[in-house]
Amino acid sequence: MRGNNKWTGLALVAGLAVSANAVAAEAPNLNSDPGRASDFGQPGQLVISQDASGFLGYNTGNEIFQINLEPAADYFLQQNLSIGAAAQLALGFGDATIVGLGVLGRVGYNLPLNERVSFWPKVGFGIHFGHIPDNSDVSFVLDVYAPILFHVTEHFFVGAGPQMRALISDRGFSFGSSQGNFSGNDVTIGISTTVGGYF
Repeated sequence: MRGNNKWTGLALVAGLAVSANAVAAEAPNLNSDPGRASDFGQPGQLVISQDASGFLGYNTGNEIFQINLEPAADYFLQQNLSIGAAAQLALGFGDATIVGLGVLGRVGYNLPLNERVSFWPKVGFGIHFGHIPDNSDVSFVLDVYAPILFHVTEHFFVGAGPQMRALISDRGFSFGSSQGNFSGNDVTIGISTTVGGYF
């Protein structure tokens, strides 16, 4: 009887040890699966991101406070080469309140810099509608954005980088126009931020 109790006790201890190990293995660990730059940019990945900025940017018309929101989707055709599309909403506050809406297609190329950081510059071209009091204009938009991404966890990143946006048309739409109308082509330079994920 004593021998049976001994083996029962040992089996119980072994079972508890195995259960404790199983529970420990299931416990979440934020550092156990960090994001890796090498995982980003694989063929077939779909990236959903939100680019946003709020800055005192330099504008060819004037200095203005401008807010940009840009939800986007990008797809990696092959290793590190992406194509995508983005919608644009821009609000400018200066001599007059200005609203801009647009859509553009873009091409990007991802460059891993180290284990958790990559550089993903993109060039886009599209159509932009701008409105200021008593006037509106449709123009082409050329956009260059070069964010550095930090891969926080697997499939999730944050980033920031310089952005240049030029609106091109015969009349041109100037965000910073002190006259409150369209005068010349418009170029704005500033810093944008990015939050996104991929699968």
